[in-house]
Amino acid sequence: MVIRWIIALVGVVLAVALGAVTFVIVSATIPESLVPLSFAVSNYGLYLIPAGLLGMGIGLILAQRRNAVVLRILGILVGMVCVVATVAACVPLVASWREAGRQGTQLSIMNYLTGGTNTGDPVETLSTPYASVDGTDLLMDVKMPTDLVEGRRAAVIWVHGGGFTGGDRGEGPEWHKWLNDRGYAVFAIEYRLTPPPRWEQAPGDIRCAVGRIKERATEFGIDPARVMLAGGSAGGNLALMGAYADERVAPSCPVGDTSVAAVTAFSPPTDLSSGWYDTGSPDYSHRTLTDYLGGAPDVHPDRYAAASPRTYVRPGLPPTLLMHGTRDHVVPFDQSAALTTALESASVPVTLVPLPYADHGFDVTWGDWATQISRDTFDDFLARYFPAP
Repeated sequence: MVIRWIIALVGVVLAVALGAVTFVIVSATIPESLVPLSFAVSNYGLYLIPAGLLGMGIGLILAQRRNAVVLRILGILVGMVCVVATVAACVPLVASWREAGRQGTQLSIMNYLTGGTNTGDPVETLSTPYASVDGTDLLMDVKMPTDLVEGRRAAVIWVHGGGFTGGDRGEGPEWHKWLNDRGYAVFAIEYRLTPPPRWEQAPGDIRCAVGRIKERATEFGIDPARVMLAGGSAGGNLALMGAYADERVAPSCPVGDTSVAAVTAFSPPTDLSSGWYDTGSPDYSHRTLTDYLGGAPDVHPDRYAAASPRTYVRPGLPPTLLMHGTRDHVVPFDQSAALTTALESASVPVTLVPLPYADHGFDVTWGDWATQISRDTFDDFLARYFPAP
């Protein structure tokens, strides 16, 4: 009997957890405390199905006639919750596979199960300063392909995320390797973090890095006319700022040409004022934006406009790829959708890829559906607008 009660306890805990997950899946708006569950659905959703099947099995065991009435009732309830949760867990799965079909992506269950994580640390042996600003060396990790090519390589400058307050140039190592494997040189850069407010300095550091890398093109064996920016979250904002900004955003070091040929952004905040009001994680968003800009939008509206890529939209900007989760509770999908509309109105080539049920930081797991779709669409974008030699 003790074993049956232990099984019942496990079943109840599993049912509660899966019930919460079901609520997250079916509800577009969720409490901030449940955002981590949304991340779990985004990055590990496939594993919810066997969890639901396990719960159904526990329900069947408890519902047997020889058990006490209480156990039978618990078994029926656990089983019902787990049936609903299993069906709900299939919804993001089906949505992802349908989007993959629209994008022409072949999803792999094996890659999902074995892809691992996309996290790492700076590689000190590859690090070199790209500038010294206010007595601080700003570093970049230079990651070169191992194959031999004739001529100069195209280069991707990778800007890390971290809410403008954290993160480092070690972020996204699988993306760096993925780009290296396709023949691109990768420069994973750092920039000055908040506090104090860095709404002017951080975009200036990005433009500085672009200019300095171009100046050292011969040293690195790259083509200075074939440089692009990429990044996610805050890094996506800064990559777009580096690609779009005009004379109102001064480089933080003396450089010449800071133009880029293309830009890619994952889950970027494109209008920081809207990001203050329209977010599923207000505590986090308000804290990071206050640190970065020195206050709320009603206090510093000029700063919020100056630090928003949408402010700089105009004809002639480089081709842009935006990849954004439709269930992003930190930076809502509408941020990329609105920027896409503005770019289309300015006749700027832009591709927006909606990633069903993906939340912020989806590419932390290298094999999940959203990351697989992103890799394929990124590959297509590079082939069309920024091919490697």
